[in-house]
Amino acid sequence: MDQVWWGRVPNALAFTSDITRNLLDGKSVIIQSEQSIPWYETMAAHIKDIVIQQDYSKSFEVIRNVDDPGPYLLQEYCKAEKRAEYRPAKGYARFFAESDDIVLHTRYFWVYIESKETLVRWSEFVSEYRKLRGKNRETAVFILEMWGDKVSINKKGIRTVCYNDYINEYDRIVFSMLASSGIKENAVIKNYLAELSATVSEADIELCAVCLAHYRDFLNDPYKLIQEISVSSYRSNGAPFYYTRTNEEISRYIWLAQIKTIYPLIEKFRGDFVDKYAEAIAKELPITSSYGEEYDDPKDVELGTLVFMADRGRLLLSSSTYHRLERFKDARNRLSHLGVLSFDEIQALIQ
Repeated sequence: MDQVWWGRVPNALAFTSDITRNLLDGKSVIIQSEQSIPWYETMAAHIKDIVIQQDYSKSFEVIRNVDDPGPYLLQEYCKAEKRAEYRPAKGYARFFAESDDIVLHTRYFWVYIESKETLVRWSEFVSEYRKLRGKNRETAVFILEMWGDKVSINKKGIRTVCYNDYINEYDRIVFSMLASSGIKENAVIKNYLAELSATVSEADIELCAVCLAHYRDFLNDPYKLIQEISVSSYRSNGAPFYYTRTNEEISRYIWLAQIKTIYPLIEKFRGDFVDKYAEAIAKELPITSSYGEEYDDPKDVELGTLVFMADRGRLLLSSSTYHRLERFKDARNRLSHLGVLSFDEIQALIQ
């Protein structure tokens, strides 16, 4: 599933491509996300692999929980004799920029940041270091990453790439369709599954993937499977799933998925039925529906009116055709009144 998301979904690819392009151009990057990024390790490995393949002169280093970049980089990436040359009056950024004999310039630094203040501090340091280092000299490149509310940073030589600016409902649907493409089910069921999993899971792609992995249980009882996932499954980073939507909210999502995928099936059935029995229907027109609407064209007659005509012997149908017509009428009425169909009922419609 992780390879589908990071390897085939267009905007997920655009997200990593923009990061790697900037890094290879020598620009540092701020990665921001309002929530955890799905299959994070796969994403990070993908970025590193592409960058190293095209620029093997540098290696990646990871930095965590460092609030002040200057003292840390001086201690970790300068030898003792070099550290002795440092003078506070010069400042860390200038000291590093003017020193050619340090390994700092040969690194991509992936820095994990936990606060806005720390992000501002690191971005100011990185921008100043890059400016003082100048062009045509080997220069360290930084990835500054922070999760949470978006922070606006505008510093020369640094590009901000926000995950949430790339990913939307379209990408979730594309992922669901790609991930469910190999399932051996009717095309209508696969479309419904893709829509339902993307809708119920909202922006949580890893939750969507678990629903798809257990698609039979999910289609039969979305409520039960979501509850089981919430108490017994874990994300790729080891964190548990937290799903806070109520059953009423899940029902709303199920209804939306059925309106998008099953309702058109019902309308197609009505259209095909009317085409097949147009001559017999036309003989009974005009006719007034139970809601007071008058029909004088066969193509406008609704399923409820067609059942009424059959019940009154004005439309002669076989028993099986009548029951199928009634089944579609009941399904349409249910959806029209914000109700949802069970999976068994959906399967009965496509048989």
